[in-house]
Amino acid sequence: MKRFLSILLSLATLVSVAACSAPASSSVAPASAAASASTEAPAATELDVLKIGVAALPDTMDPIIKVGNTGIRVQYNVFETLILCDQQDNSAKKPMLAESWKRIDDNTLEFTLRKGVRFHNGDELKASDVVFSMNRLKEGIANSELAASLMSTVKEAKAIDDYTVQIITDVVDPILEDRLASSWGSWIMPESYVKQVGNDGFAAKPVGTGPFKVVSFSPQSIVLERFDDYWGEKPNVKRIEYILYPETSSRMTALMTGEVDIITQLPPDQIATIEKEPGLNVVGQNITNLHVLIYNTKSAGMQDKKLRQALNLAIDRQALADTLWGGRAVVPHGHQYPEFGTLYDDTFPIEEYNPEKARQLVSESSYNGEVLEYELKSGYYTFGNEAAEAIVAMWKEIGVNAQIVFRDTKEYNNVSNWSNTMRFPDPSAGLWLLWGPGSTPAENTWLDMPQEFIDAGKEMSSIIDPVRRKALSKKLMTIWREEAPGALLYYPYESWGIRDGLEWTPYSSQAMDFRAGNFKLAK
Repeated sequence: MKRFLSILLSLATLVSVAACSAPASSSVAPASAAASASTEAPAATELDVLKIGVAALPDTMDPIIKVGNTGIRVQYNVFETLILCDQQDNSAKKPMLAESWKRIDDNTLEFTLRKGVRFHNGDELKASDVVFSMNRLKEGIANSELAASLMSTVKEAKAIDDYTVQIITDVVDPILEDRLASSWGSWIMPESYVKQVGNDGFAAKPVGTGPFKVVSFSPQSIVLERFDDYWGEKPNVKRIEYILYPETSSRMTALMTGEVDIITQLPPDQIATIEKEPGLNVVGQNITNLHVLIYNTKSAGMQDKKLRQALNLAIDRQALADTLWGGRAVVPHGHQYPEFGTLYDDTFPIEEYNPEKARQLVSESSYNGEVLEYELKSGYYTFGNEAAEAIVAMWKEIGVNAQIVFRDTKEYNNVSNWSNTMRFPDPSAGLWLLWGPGSTPAENTWLDMPQEFIDAGKEMSSIIDPVRRKALSKKLMTIWREEAPGALLYYPYESWGIRDGLEWTPYSSQAMDFRAGNFKLAK
């Protein structure tokens, strides 16, 4: 009955052995020029080059197309929003490209833009650029659906003069400021440049207002350079290089030999390996993200929700969290995030593990032994491969056959792995945004979404009453659990390996912020 636990233990051992096979730290000089300076020289205050080893790179630099963990690492330093969501200050909303804003009426926010803000091509930021950026989300650009859904309540943007712009919604939107500060779909882009080079040209060589500009973009690396005309405080690093190392062991080797200064997605079982290396450290936290599965509710073998419910009941999430993640991953209370604050419902039950009930549901369902395809991109998510193998074994225990298929591009035939990142701290930016109309599941797999789910989400996103909004959030989670268009797994724990001498704090959003306020050389 617990055969999958031995599989988990074997998988965890294999991961550990593979990563531990990396050579020990050598005397190779650190990647950054400043780190190799003589101890006799005055302490450096800025870095020439910061090298970051990443597990994956975005395949486009257009921020409304690449909305996810691979893109946000880079985009956060290149583009900016009207309002800052300050992740160093409990997500407080502060001025960014707008120096101030005010409510004109229930449906209108008016912004006063900073004067003298320059895009990387030299153009000055104007209200027309804000209007263009909001309108661009409505153009139906391929793969921009998620970013567009983030700003779905925006009816229009109107330039009052060069430095004054109004954002007008078609409903009362209690969280419009959060949407505009989200750093996921509300980036401001230069109208004249995008029109000049076209969408494809912009995706290859983007221009923003951030402290760093893109100078090189390829499948193997992305290079940013400090933007000398940046309106804010100058960063403490001149050049950032994001370098692709798909395998955990290769990223660890690069850090230990000094090829890079920071690495992403360090598995929990390898934290001790890095921490015992002289000159290296680890920073980590649970991120505002849920690892999930998507079920195609119209595909062969998956139409019966009893089968989908059985698949969910058969997953021992706590075993996954304990065995793969060393207890650091957290099983959720439904599809929500603690960052919702007072709108977070800690009474909503955690995901149930009940294999006996699962077997009964399988016997009652229309499932006839079909082999379900469980697809994923190998190595994309930390422990994604290992979790897939364990889950397939758990399903076999209840009489369901599944087969793992690795693909770089998902086809959504039966089961696909995914992750859901909170876009801003409100229920509208969780389950509703990520699974409601216009979302990836709505367009590909959950084509029979119940109308009551749609109605509840629309109401929640258009009223101010917090008690009613919390009740509607619970209703959405209840419907989602009953219909089972997917499965929740856990909040993952992300770790970053970093060399000593660098002071940098990762964000739970997975943005890698290298602005002056979040990155400096240790004294």
